[in-house]
Parts: sequence; structure tokens; C-alpha cells
Amino acid sequence: MLFALSRPAALAGLALAFVLALVIRVLAIRVVQRRQVPAGWGTPRRSGGKLVDVKRDVDIFGVVAAVVGGTGWGKKAEDSGMAPPPLRVLLAGPIAVLVAAQAAFLAFRLVTGPVALDALDVSNVLRGDVLGGTTVEIFLLSLAVGLLCFGLLDLVPLPPLDGWGLLRHAVKRPGTGFQKARYWLEEQNVGIAILLAGMLLPLFRGLPLFLFLLDLVSWPFLLIWS
Repeated sequence: MLFALSRPAALAGLALAFVLALVIRVLAIRVVQRRQVPAGWGTPRRSGGKLVDVKRDVDIFGVVAAVVGGTGWGKKAEDSGMAPPPLRVLLAGPIAVLVAAQAAFLAFRLVTGPVALDALDVSNVLRGDVLGGTTVEIFLLSLAVGLLCFGLLDLVPLPPLDGWGLLRHAVKRPGTGFQKARYWLEEQNVGIAILLAGMLLPLFRGLPLFLFLLDLVSWPFLLIWS
């Protein structure tokens, strides 16, 4: 978001996208947790009536990534210790955010009409580099891209993202190597270090690794609205 300081409409769209994504993800997770609480699974902790509990739901490193890189993440879904959260819980957050992104793209299209979004690099939007358009159009595009990138980034198989829990489910019989990797990535916070480096340090075409990857994986979603 720092790169978007000179474009107030883009900055507002990215900031709102990050806050909305955090709230949508948390609400989706809570809804699924309350409908499906497996045996041995702790009842989801209460948030004291708050929509989002800062200590429980907001990851400070995710906020740093959003401020500098344009998008970030929330805290990992609550697990039971050794076992990852159920698949429905892990999928609820990113899917809900991606659906919200499509609604934002629909609003953008209703305002602008047909636009060739398939040629758009989301990394440019995350950095506030939105050429042309009215204030409303820039705001809506930044909002839609911010939501889309939050949802896609959340599927990366690194802790504390939901994609890491999905990977743990995919590995039915984790061996010693996987257990060591989990120790370093989770307990020693190497996963967060990789995420921050991948969001902040230029690597490919002058872009951080994850912004470069977001340009690639976001293309099918942008093609839908082209």
C-alpha cells in the first residue's frame, strides 16, 4: 500500500480489500466451525462479541506484507495441536474471499463496461499503478484485485496460511523429513520469513516472488471478466 500513497483511490481500495478479506475469512471459518465440530475438537474460541478479534485473527506480519506488498494474510485457523483444522474450515476462508472478489469485479464491470482485464498485471494494481479511469473505477479495481490476491495468497502451502493446512491433509503419512520441515516452518517461523521475503524482496522482473506468481495465477480469474 505504500506504493499507492500517491493514488488515494487505489490506496483506499487496497486498504478496504485487506480489511474486508480479513473479516470475510474469519466469518467464513466461524460459520463452518460452528456447523462442524469433530470429536476431540475444541469449541471455537469466542471473540468477546467482536467481529474480528485483533489478537486472535490479525497477524502482524500479514499486516506488514499488506502495507508494503499490497496484500497479506490473517492468523492461521485454530487447530487441535497435532492435527490440522478440517478441510472445510481451511477452504472456507479463501473460497469466501475469492467469491467476494468476483462480486467486486462485477461491480467494476457494471461501472466501466467491457474492459480487457486479461492483460492486467495484478502486481501493478497492488502497487497503486493503475493507469487511467475515474476515481470510482480505480477504487473498485483495486478493491477487486486486493480481495483476489488475498484469497490466492492464502492458498500458498506455507504456515500460517490455510494452504499449509491443506498440504498437511494431502500428506497422509508424514515422514521424518516432513516433520522436520514442519518444525522449522511452524515452530521456528521460517514459513513467515519466506512469506515476507517473497512479498518484499525483488526477484523476478524486479518483482518479489509472490507478486510475480500472483500475476500468473490470477490470469484465469481476470479472463472471466474480459
